[in-house]
Parts: sequence; structure tokens; C-alpha cells
Amino acid sequence: MKLLYTTLLLIASTAIYAQKKAVVTGKVNDESHQPIDLVNIKLVETNQYSITKKDGTFTIQVSEVSNQVIHLEFSYIGYKKISRQVLINKEQIDLGVITLKTLDLGLKEISISAKSNGEGSSNSSILIDRDMIEQIPALSLNDLLNLIPNRKTSPPSLQNIQNLTLRAAYPDRNNGRDAFTLNNSFGVAIIVDGQAISNNANMQSYNPGLTGLSGSSISSPNSWGLSGGRNLAYSGDYAFGGTDLRQIPADNIESIEVIAGVPSAKYGDLSDGAVIVERQAGAGPAQIRMQLRDNATSYSFSKGTKLGHDLGALNMGLNYVNSFSDNREKLKAYKRINANTMWTNSFGREKQLKNTFSLDYGRNLDGIKQDPDDPKSTKTRFDSWNFGIGNRMNYRLNGNFLKNIGLNLKYNEGHQQTYSEELRNVAYILYSEATTTGITEGQFASGIYNAVSLVDGRPVNLSARLDFNAEFNTGKTVHYLSFGTSFNYSANKGEGRMSDPSKPRSDATTKDTGTSLFKSTGSERYYDFGLAMAQKDIGLYAEDIFKLKVAGRNLNFRTGVRLDVQNGFASVAPRTNINYQMSDHLKLGLAYGIGFKAPGLAQRYPGPTFMEVPLLVSYNGKANESIYLLYLDRYDPSNKNLKPAQNQTLEFTSNLKVNRFNLSMSAFYKMARNGINTVEQLRVVPLPRYSAEFLAGQQPIITQTGSENQLLTYYSFENSLKSNSSGLEFMMSTPAIKAIATSFNLSTGIFRTATTNQSNQRDNPVENSNTNLNYGRIGIYRRITPITYQSNARISATTHIPQISLIAEFTAEFALLQKTEVPDNAGIPIAYLNNALEYIAITDFNPKDPLYGHLAISKSSYRESNLPRIIPNYHMSIGKEIKKRFKFSFNVYNVFNYQPTYTTPGGTIINPNPSPTFGAELSLKL
Repeated sequence: MKLLYTTLLLIASTAIYAQKKAVVTGKVNDESHQPIDLVNIKLVETNQYSITKKDGTFTIQVSEVSNQVIHLEFSYIGYKKISRQVLINKEQIDLGVITLKTLDLGLKEISISAKSNGEGSSNSSILIDRDMIEQIPALSLNDLLNLIPNRKTSPPSLQNIQNLTLRAAYPDRNNGRDAFTLNNSFGVAIIVDGQAISNNANMQSYNPGLTGLSGSSISSPNSWGLSGGRNLAYSGDYAFGGTDLRQIPADNIESIEVIAGVPSAKYGDLSDGAVIVERQAGAGPAQIRMQLRDNATSYSFSKGTKLGHDLGALNMGLNYVNSFSDNREKLKAYKRINANTMWTNSFGREKQLKNTFSLDYGRNLDGIKQDPDDPKSTKTRFDSWNFGIGNRMNYRLNGNFLKNIGLNLKYNEGHQQTYSEELRNVAYILYSEATTTGITEGQFASGIYNAVSLVDGRPVNLSARLDFNAEFNTGKTVHYLSFGTSFNYSANKGEGRMSDPSKPRSDATTKDTGTSLFKSTGSERYYDFGLAMAQKDIGLYAEDIFKLKVAGRNLNFRTGVRLDVQNGFASVAPRTNINYQMSDHLKLGLAYGIGFKAPGLAQRYPGPTFMEVPLLVSYNGKANESIYLLYLDRYDPSNKNLKPAQNQTLEFTSNLKVNRFNLSMSAFYKMARNGINTVEQLRVVPLPRYSAEFLAGQQPIITQTGSENQLLTYYSFENSLKSNSSGLEFMMSTPAIKAIATSFNLSTGIFRTATTNQSNQRDNPVENSNTNLNYGRIGIYRRITPITYQSNARISATTHIPQISLIAEFTAEFALLQKTEVPDNAGIPIAYLNNALEYIAITDFNPKDPLYGHLAISKSSYRESNLPRIIPNYHMSIGKEIKKRFKFSFNVYNVFNYQPTYTTPGGTIINPNPSPTFGAELSLKL
């Protein structure tokens, strides 16, 4: 902290002279020449805010530096945002009358494609503004992100978890819950109104110490998945991964900035990019929306009201969605309700203080009901509610150095409940309530019961960020400096994992495996989430934005550094975005940055793991004449050394504008290190063997008959993952062809990702009766290091006729490449455990060796579902507006019902295109 203050003082002292002040004035009117008050005006360079007065006038004071260029943004709900570039070359600058136009289809110029032109906070920022959002049928934020290059378009749906991954290609495994996918999505920050929606306190899962990360999700049985995928299990939990985007409604979003490259230094606790969402705040007309889809209905209402003289504006929104996987049976449902209120006001004689206070409430009901035809009467439910309160404050200063102070506070508290049940019908079960390591006596219970699992979480997140914006100059170079600090607190006050050991679920039941050497079975115990210590992360940052003249052209710099302390580890993350205006048409950029993502509470405190080894099971149907002895092993993981995941990104960008043709290209290379995954631990324990002699009316006589080694297995979290990703992204938009009022947009990309899991894995591919103590029973293998390629392309033709307020779009989408290559050494063991459970290393594998040759796994077992050919799909939408108040739109995904199939090497039939889905939206402005 002292170092930061000293640096800032040195920077301030470099100012050569006291800065003069220039005053920028103007007036904002609507299309009918009426003044608009409470218009938000943002001075981009210094992050200063102002608003218009009742007569529509505004005054902004800036530093007068010869030929300094500033950018002003004017925004108001229901109107198209506009920007003005202002050259500061005198003390008084009057911009005259600025006209805001109502945002509707009658505008000649509306945004019909996402922009990638380096105007955001990163060279490769993709900007989606309100113009575009109005044209996209969306049930959640996830649907608005279909515009990201190399992302396959998915129809609006809420029937599965919606995590976002950026700039990586992974094999399609475990329903998207493989460790690499989870790490990428966990490292993407979803930032709403300046604060991240944190998933750090989410602990909704089974104990990952039992089955590892991929097996810890709470899921429905197979065949009770989604429509079109009935052989898949469904889970509504998203612990260990990114925020579920289904929670975020799309109705009141003002703008989205997707940063897949190098973000600003002020954003911390991220490794794979950020999505920055700004919501509508302030006065605006009442609007009612209704969306009807073949499997969902959505209703929303929003209204911004002026509260009177000097009381600001109040904006309210309400959204309700009801959706089903299949309307014919309605077993799988997802329901969501969201309500939010934002109060915005400015204070002071010159309206120097702008404050926005917000309240948010959301509730999700997600689950699979009992099917009357299901003999097990299975049911799963994933319900949650969340309440948030936040306050954003910006105070505009007119000092020579410090220009703006911002304070952003956010408190979120939620309640998550994950519930599953199923009927069990077995002869009897073995169980124990012991919680300490050692030999103990277990119990018998009836095998006919209803197995219930409940995970109760109450995540609490508190975040605070203090930002300063300053301006100084060295010679004729103007520096816009931002610096500040952030603090994040995450805890979970839930009751935890609740289970009854006498009524275990089917995949966590202790089994009598006779004389097998591998009899250990994971069992569950109650775990209180309140035992997890709260996570406290702190960060500092400083970032400088300036430009230099090189060969008469602007060389723009955005360079900064972050210092974060996460889980006791300090990390330094430099980040820089540099771009050069080669000509009036061409801009080239280069960026480099590092990001760190702290491990979450579920990774730091997964809870103790209990392994049970049956030593003696003597049961004759009468509990008082039977006995069950077991060895209980308790493992308490200590994850104090778990490091934050790290990602380094190097990126080259180019933007070309010629005759209103816009072309942008990004080439990147990402190195992800210290990814977090569960690693299987093997431990051999010598245990006694017993025999029992039955006695009438009393417990058997127990006799120790010897000892044998037993293998215990459990999982612990480690920084074992790394990957290298590279790729290209390309976007192009054309001007409208006047004769047909149609413009075209093209986006495509290709990603290549090589993944490496630095831990080993075991497998027991052969079961036989060979009793030779030296015979290989369990193979130890290096994790495969696959290389995956992915490429998708999309071309859209958009016809916009403002005279009749009509817009129509036809999209052709192409899956070009989905391929995974597996190395030749996949399935070759590097060691094995023999029947005596001794570890034997293999230096030169011989497939004909009688002791271990049978442990080789065929490479065909690792074959992926590679795309055999280019597969197209087609979508269409049309929207019509009537008298600028009523809008009707209709859209179809897979409009031609093109459903090709192909068969994987394993014999699975794949249908890559979903069935056609239809939707209509009605919108009414009051």
C-alpha cells in the first residue's frame, strides 16, 4: 500500500504546469425538440459522470490541454446512445443541441451486429448495445452471447446449466463437467453494474473426495435428461464452475462488453476473461414484454419514473419465466422470477455526486418430478433464491490531478437447496455412524427405504471497490490514470450436506465384496458448511491510459498492474493493451496480460472423506445373532497450499474500416496453469481378517485368522491442470445494399487447445481369478494429453426497412470442425499394482508380458465424437413495429428442420442439430 501511494505521488509531481480548465456546455433534446432532463453523460477518459438539468442543459469542466481529445457518451432509457468526440482547444466549448432519437425500428441507423473495434476496455472487446439486444429473442444473458465468434448458436432454453467458456476447445465429455471446462468457466468473471456475480461460495455438491470432481454433481438418473438427449443425466448444480447464466434476465440489460482477451487491470479474480453487463437505470417509459416459445413463456414489466424535483428517478423491473423440457409430459421444469429496483439521483450544486442504489431478488425452481411409471420414484430438485443490495457512487472533482472518486458496494445472500430421492429395494444394507479412524462395529438395516439426500447452502458475498480517476500530463502527453482497491468476502452459512447413514443412496452404499482386495467404499456423513472459513481476497490496481504520436499517428496505451492476495498467495498481474492507428482505415493492436482466479470454498473446504472397509460380515437374518466389523478411514484434506489458477494471454488484433465495411481479426495464445482438479490418492493399509461362529440367541464368536493388504482410494484438490490454447477470430460487417436494404455479417474462428493433467490415473480393465501375487491387477496410466480443434462460422443477412419499421434476419451457421487427437501412448501403463498391492514401475512396456501385458487399454477406447463433415443449420427472425409502441417479432431456429446424423466409432448416433424451435415476442411501450 505504501508503495502504491509513493508511486502515485511521484506521478502527480511530474506534472509540468498547473492545468487550465475548459468548460464544455450543450443541450440535449428529443426528436420533437423538447429538452430531456436526467440524461446520463459520461466522460470516458476520466470516468466522470454528469446529468442534464430540467431544461436539458449540461456543463462539464475538463482540463485544457492543447489539442486534447475527449469522448462524451449520452444515454437515456429508451433512446439510442450516442458518442461525441470533442477537441479541447479553447476555454469555452459549446456543443450546441444534441438530439437523442427514440430507440425503435424506425431509425435509419441501428446496430444489427456485435462490434469488435477496440473501443472497449480491451483491444478485442466485443460490444453488444441495446439496439442489438432489442432484436435478439432471449430468455437469459446466455442467449445474448450467441454473437461471440466461434460459438455455436443455441436456441433460447433454460433446461440445462448455462456456463460460459471463452477461447478454448475441449472434448465433449461428462455433460460439460470435465475439469478443464469447469476451470475455464469458473475463470470468466460476470460483472453486473461494476461488481462480479461471484460463485466462490457455491458448495452445492456431493463430497468430491469420494468420486472426484466429475462425479460430485448431484444428478438425476440416466434417461431423465433433456429433450433430445434422454440418455443423459441432468444436474442443476454449478459448483466448481462458472455462474449459471440462466439466473440473469435479458430484459433490462443496457449493454454488454465481452472481453475474451486482456481485460482492464481494475478487474480481478478472473483468469479467462470477463463479461461486463450494464443495466438500465433512470427514467424511462413503461414497457411490457411477453415471449412465447414452444417450451417456455416469459413475461416482463419495466418502468422508470421521475420522482420529482431533485429526487432523481426510480427504475423497476419484473420478470417471470416458466419453461419445460417437454410440454407433453412436463416432468422437467425450470421456473424463474426476478425483480429489481434502481434509484438514481445526483446531488450538489453542479450535480457532482451521482448515486445509484439497487435492490435485486431472484428465485429459481428447477427440477425433475416423479414419473408414475418409474419404479424407483426418483425425484431431483435444484431450488434457490438470492437477494442483493448494492450502491454505486461517483463523485466528480475538478482538481488538477484527481478527477473522480467511485465507491461500489454490493451484498448478496442466497439460499440453495439441492434435493434428491429414490426408492431402494435390496435384502439389507451395512452402515456405520462412526467418524474416527479405526476398527469399529457397524450395523444392519432394512434394504427397503426411501434414500434422500439434501444439500443446503446459504452463500454470502460482500464486495467493495474504491476507484480513483486522475489526469496529469508530461509535456504534451495527457495521462488518464485510474487506481484503487477491492475487497471480496465469501462465506457459506448453510446447514451443509445432510444424509442419514442408515438410508444411503445407491452409489454411496457399503458393499460386502467377500475376499476381494479392493473392498473400500466411500460413505457419507453430515458436513456443516459453516465450518468452512470465510474467503477474504484483497486487490490493488493502477492503470494508465495515454497516447503518443508516432509518424503523425496515434499510438494508444492502456497499461496497468494488479496486486492480489488470494488464499494467502500474493500475485502480480501486469496487463497492457496497445494499438496503433496505421492509417485512417487500419488499426493494429498488441496485448499481453495475466489473470488469477482464486479457488472457491468448495475447493478449499470440501469436507472430510470417509472410506469403509468391511472386515467381517456375518449375517443370518437376525440382527442379534449377526455382526458387522469394518475399518473406517477418515481423511481430512488441507488445501492451504491450493494456488489460484493462472492464465497468460498474448494477443494480436487488427481492425479495418473501408467504405463502411468493418473487418476485425484477433489471433491469440493462452497459457493456463495451476488449474484445479481432484487427484486420486492411493494408500495401502494392512488390515486383519476375521471369521465368525454363529451362536443361537447371541452374537457370533469372532476369531482373527490373519491379515491382508487393502487399497484405500480418495480424491483431493490439487493444481494439476494446464493447457495451451491458440486460435483466430474473425468478424466482418458490410454496409446496407440500398437496392435490397440488406447488410451482411460474418463471424468465424478456429481454436486449438492442448490439455495436460499432471496427475496419473488408475484402471482395473480385467477381472479374473489369477491369484499370482505378482500378477498385475490395477494399471497406472499417465493422463492422456488430447489436442482438440473447434471451428464454427456464421453468416447473417439482415434486411432493415426503417420506413415501415421492419427488420428481418436470415442466418446460415456451419459447424466446420470438431476434432480431438489422442497421442499414441494413450492406454499404455507406466506402472501397476499386483495382487499383493505392491507398486511396480514399468520402464519399457511389453504387451506380451504375462504379468502386466493385459493392462494395455485399446486406443479405440479414447476415440472422441469427431465431426465427420461440415454440418449447416439455418435460423430466421422477423420483427415489425407499429407506431413506435407495439412490436411483434417471430423467430425459428433450424427453420428447415435439417437434422443430419452421424455415428461415432463407439456406435453412438449423434444428432448435432436440435429440432426446430419457434418463438414469438410481443412488446408494448406505454
